[in-house]
Amino acid sequence: MKFNVKPYGENAVFLEFGQLISKDTHLEIKFLYRELRKHAKIGVVAVIPSYCGLTILFEPKKLSKYELIELCQSIQTNFSSQTYSSYRVVIPVCYADRFALDKVDLMKHTCLSWEEIVEIHCQTKYLVYMLGFVPGFFYLGGMDERIAIPRKETPRLKVPKGAVAIGDKQTGVYPAEISGGWQIIGKTPVNFISDQAENQIEMGDTIVFEPISIDEYDNYTGRIKREIFEH
Repeated sequence: MKFNVKPYGENAVFLEFGQLISKDTHLEIKFLYRELRKHAKIGVVAVIPSYCGLTILFEPKKLSKYELIELCQSIQTNFSSQTYSSYRVVIPVCYADRFALDKVDLMKHTCLSWEEIVEIHCQTKYLVYMLGFVPGFFYLGGMDERIAIPRKETPRLKVPKGAVAIGDKQTGVYPAEISGGWQIIGKTPVNFISDQAENQIEMGDTIVFEPISIDEYDNYTGRIKREIFEH
C-alpha cells in the first residue's frame, strides 16, 4: 500500500495510508513503526502510530526529509502480511453491578439483557490499533455494533482506575483515575501502568475480555494471560 507524505513542521512528517481503518492498513503501519524504531542512531527521533498513519520526528542534521521518505519506502518493500505473530492477551473483567455503573443505560439503549451485553462484549477479539491518550490506554477495534452506545453528555470528573467502558463503537480500559465520558460496563483488576512486563499491552496485540466473579476480582493475583499466536 502506498502512503501519502504530508509535512508536519520542520522536523516531522506524517505518512497517511488512506482513510480506511482496517486490519491490513494496521499491519503495514505496525511493520513500518517497528522497523523505523531501529534507526534512532541515524536520526529517527520518535515514531507515533495512529489508525491510518504514522507521524515521524527526525533530526534534520542527521537525516533529511527526503532521506527519511526513501528509508520508509525501502522498509516497506520488505513487508509481508501473509504470516505474522503477536500476543493474545486475556483481560479479566468483573461485570457485577458494583462495577457496571452504566448498566441500566446500556440495557435501555441496546434493548438487550445484561447477560447478552456481557456475552457480546466477551466473545469479540479486539485488535490494539495504537496506544495513547494517557499511559496504559489502548485503542481497540472490532467491537460489535449491537452494544455501541454514545458517550455520556456530561463526562464523569473521575472514572475509576480499571473501569472497562464503551464509547460509541469503541471499548477500552481506563488505566488510571481520570475524567471520561464512556459508559462503564465493568472493571478489571489489572494494573496496566505497573512495572510488571506481562501486564503491558502493545500495538498489534489481540485482546479478549474474560468475565470473572467479584470473589475472583477481589482475589486477583496480578497476572494476565499473554501468549504468542500466529495469524
